[in-house]
Amino acid sequence: MGDKIDNKVLCKLCKDDCLKKCFDDYVELIKEPKYVCKKCGRTAHKEKNLCKPVKIKK
Repeated sequence: MGDKIDNKVLCKLCKDDCLKKCFDDYVELIKEPKYVCKKCGRTAHKEKNLCKPVKIKK
């Protein structure tokens, strides 16, 4: 996975239309989510990929 997508916030990624070009990389970011965004509801494995991350309690 390239740094181009790995360092992006998922909300911005979707707005930039980059999702269509980097779909496989996007799927890697959301596998085994540990965080959920309080702003948009998206989930991600890494905190840095969300606007307002909150750790998911298991």
